[in-house]
Amino acid sequence: MFIRKNFFIFILIILFIFVVLTYQGIKGGVNTSDISYLHYPLRILEQGFSASLRGIKNFFQSYILIVGKETENKRLLSELQKQKQQNNKYLETQYENERLRALFKLKSQSQKYITTAEVFARDPTNWFQVLWINKGEREGISKDMVAVTPLGIVGRVHRVLKGTATIILISDVNSSVAARLQSSRVEGIIEGRGQNRCYVKYVPQDVDVLLGDRVITSGLDGIYPAGLVIGYVTNIEKKPEEFFQLIEITVAQNLSSVEEVSILKR
Repeated sequence: MFIRKNFFIFILIILFIFVVLTYQGIKGGVNTSDISYLHYPLRILEQGFSASLRGIKNFFQSYILIVGKETENKRLLSELQKQKQQNNKYLETQYENERLRALFKLKSQSQKYITTAEVFARDPTNWFQVLWINKGEREGISKDMVAVTPLGIVGRVHRVLKGTATIILISDVNSSVAARLQSSRVEGIIEGRGQNRCYVKYVPQDVDVLLGDRVITSGLDGIYPAGLVIGYVTNIEKKPEEFFQLIEITVAQNLSSVEEVSILKR
């Protein structure tokens, strides 16, 4: 209410000055010294109005500049994200090609080769070390065929359907593989303990076993072909009251990162 009243008074003053100036202009005897006091409010008003216009102009220019930069930043961030996705896609394709080339090289080296399959699922319970692959009976896969990678064995085919199959890993507690220590040629049985760990059992205490010794398949179980790499000795435990030593190995192929496997005949 107070603001409206002051504004009304201000308008009345402006009208009064306008009327006085108009009247003296008509009379023709305008004395600038007499009306200088009337020009002062007008100058103040003009300066204030000009300053307001400049402020509004600067505000809109700044606003347009900020909005423009924000739009440009969003566009650049979007382009950067797309570029990152393209680079990641390129790297994934490169890694996949390298793995497949190694598997196809394995194909040319083994007469037992059946097919190459992609891992599309893992057993969600963690009770069993099992992989699902995207090929099955239609591609000639049957129970107890062997799954391998260029690094070493993965496991054996456990269950076969028309277009899929399961692989029970050598790290599964229900798995066993006839094995041989490559340096000493002593044989034993690989038993799984989960998480890429296995043990070679039934190796006598008097056999010299070296850390880092390679462990391979012996072929005596009738499932895994002889000579395939299983892993490397990482720990040796000998107890005086035991007849056999317990040899821990780490499998050559990291079983938690398998993406493709080659299937071999028994």
